Amino acid sequence: MISIVLDVVGGALLLIGLVLLTISLVGVLRLPDTYSQLHAQGLAAGPGVVAILASSIATEDATIITFALLAIAFVALTSPVAGHAIARAAHRRGNRDARGTGSRSAGEGE
Repeated sequence: MISIVLDVVGGALLLIGLVLLTISLVGVLRLPDTYSQLHAQGLAAGPGVVAILASSIATEDATIITFALLAIAFVALTSPVAGHAIARAAHRRGNRDARGTGSRSAGEGE
């Protein structure tokens, strides 16, 4: 009985993760500027990856679940830092958002 419940939960988490990653991909491809693309990526990709990794609970294998938990911790720690680094690099290059605001030109300081 518990195996069936874990299979259903694992399948649901996998489906949720794939939907979130698809939404994130569409946002990255469709949005016009770096900051909007980062917004789409940050909101959907992190939880999508976490949901896919959490779906490994359906395997009932302690080794796989442990590696998935470590990967979730790694994504939780590095995803915000990567998003911030990309936004900072775009700001330093003088990229502006689609409205033409949001960043000073390159070389105007921090």
